[in-house]
Amino acid sequence: MLIYRELPRIEDMAQRLAARIGRDGQRVVTETIPPSPEMLKRRARSLKKCHLPAEPKPQKNRPRDTGAFTPELSDMLDNDPNLSDGARRCGRKVSGYVYIRDRDAREAEITVTWLMEDLGKSRRTVQRYLRELEHGGYIAVDILRAGTRWCAGLVVRLLAPLLPRHGWPEKLIKPAMPSVSHNYKYRYKTERVPRDIWAVRCMDGVFRSLMKSLPPLPPLS
Repeated sequence: MLIYRELPRIEDMAQRLAARIGRDGQRVVTETIPPSPEMLKRRARSLKKCHLPAEPKPQKNRPRDTGAFTPELSDMLDNDPNLSDGARRCGRKVSGYVYIRDRDAREAEITVTWLMEDLGKSRRTVQRYLRELEHGGYIAVDILRAGTRWCAGLVVRLLAPLLPRHGWPEKLIKPAMPSVSHNYKYRYKTERVPRDIWAVRCMDGVFRSLMKSLPPLPPLS
């Protein structure tokens, strides 16, 4: 059974409000804290990123056709849930690069700077993509140590999960690439170092500084 209750009239509500103001006085209007510049930046970023644009985004010019292509790859690269879309794209770029450079050895020298420019991502993002592919067992990465004891690049080797079961064609016409000059071969002489060992070498300086900051051991009693 529904019970309907009569709503108060507007005149009665106005009289009650006037009586309360006369008894308690006018309520003080509270002012809110003005937004900080950081809050204004977050608001502008939210309006720009989270809302649909009112106008279509202007299209960029299509890159020129260089004749490059992505070779045949395993379907596992696209179906692996542990890989991000950026890591998949990085895997295709690396595979195409290796296919042109040395498809027989399944490895080639490459730099993170080249991948940054080709993918349009930051250095940290490209390093994260390579780490995902390496942890997934798609590539193996070694460090190229130059004569100045600095990292001169990477050697990326494609592993079996990245390649299709039938493999790549063995006999193909390679592009007419000029041979590497031997004028300064001693200047650009590099040493191939596994990534794990290179990480340990990079931490040697931090470890030595830490050992110097520790107080000396107390004398033996």
